[in-house]
Amino acid sequence: MHVSIIVCTRNRAESLQSTMESIGKASVPEGWIVELLVVDNGSTDHTRAVANDARLSNANVRYVSEPLAGLSNARNTGLRESTGEIILFSDDDVRVPWNWIEGMCQPIIDGAADAVAGGVAFPVGYASVLSQPMFSSRRNWFASTEALDRDSPGQMVGANMGFHRRVLDRVPKFDVELGAGALGFGEESLFSLQLLAAGFKIVGALDIVVEHHFDLSRLTSATLIDSARKKGRSHAFIFHHWEHKRSRLAVPRLILCHLRRLRARFFDRDKGNVEDSISDEALNLEKELAFCREYIVQRRRGFKYVSHGIPL
Repeated sequence: MHVSIIVCTRNRAESLQSTMESIGKASVPEGWIVELLVVDNGSTDHTRAVANDARLSNANVRYVSEPLAGLSNARNTGLRESTGEIILFSDDDVRVPWNWIEGMCQPIIDGAADAVAGGVAFPVGYASVLSQPMFSSRRNWFASTEALDRDSPGQMVGANMGFHRRVLDRVPKFDVELGAGALGFGEESLFSLQLLAAGFKIVGALDIVVEHHFDLSRLTSATLIDSARKKGRSHAFIFHHWEHKRSRLAVPRLILCHLRRLRARFFDRDKGNVEDSISDEALNLEKELAFCREYIVQRRRGFKYVSHGIPL
């Protein structure tokens, strides 16, 4: 068995090193060949040195540069450069368990799946912060898979996913208009929808859990607002181009959302709004505003995809 692991990264050299060390401790069955591709998406730190200096006993490490900004661009470069029958993706702020490689590959080897959605959890030390009301209902925004159905997950999460190379015959790449560095989210969600539409099977391996050691500085109201807007924009793209849905009330909704936000800001000012907290209502409003704006832009374009189908 030949396995390619792809980790896309940008300016997280220290975290990347820890991720690579955890991959280096994962067990590999005898006779398997494993390569680790570190796809550098325009880093200005010492990412290249970290990748080139790495010596893993269980995998050959290869540094790949993709200067064109955007996570989907980096993912697609990784796909082109990979040589394995099975392709695994993880992130540069993730720590994998000892059984990660074999555990993610086994459903595909057994013929039970074409693609596998692995589990993503958080370190124990993050529990108290993530239990706060402003974060607890949005843990999936930080890649948690706890809400996914174990028997039929329906989608994969980029921090821990894998698939057989054969799926690339029908769905060859991630949409570069989605994901970090573009609209913000959704590239692995759309990729998953495309696999399902093409007749491939995604199963859950949610017991193969990686730990997501994201930077806790992301846990601010400003970050949540930014994420809400990106979620809205990404949803609008999929809503129009993939689902072929229409919203004739997008402009009135946009105007109404603006009025609601002005009203909320007025009352927050009078109440002395707490800077480090934000309500569910405010986040949903930011998401809807971003959705309406982006949908109005996207609906001027022709459809990029056949409805629930593979690319035109």
